[in-house]
Amino acid sequence: MGMNVALQDEQAVRGYVHLEVRKNGKLIDVDDDHNVVVNGGRAMLAGILGGRDAGKYITQVGVGTSATAATESDTDLTGKVLIALSSATYDGAKVRFNFTIGSGQANGLTIRELGLFFSNGTMFSRRVRKSAIGKEDDIEIAGYWDIYL
Repeated sequence: MGMNVALQDEQAVRGYVHLEVRKNGKLIDVDDDHNVVVNGGRAMLAGILGGRDAGKYITQVGVGTSATAATESDTDLTGKVLIALSSATYDGAKVRFNFTIGSGQANGLTIRELGLFFSNGTMFSRRVRKSAIGKEDDIEIAGYWDIYL
């Protein structure tokens, strides 16, 4: 006898991004918003859970220039620059990916989008900002990306 169970929003994999933008060390912007977990990220997660993609994990945050709304079918960022994550921490069914985009990284990029990437280059999730960050060497961005399972 089978049972149909529908997932509710609070049971789905989801994410939340927090950014702090500093210019010459002074906080100029704080930004918090949700993200879209993309199909490729869901497929990688299923492969990890099933043992097919063992050993692959999220290692990088990416920034790009597209202002196109995030969708589940997204696979990459436009003009992508990848930055290694600073650390990952765990709290129950949540993992937090910490990152810093330093003064010497992604300069000259007009940052509108962010993504989390697995070690094999597959994008897990994408977020598009409402406003752009003109990244120059006097700008640093620190933040975290929470994923809830």
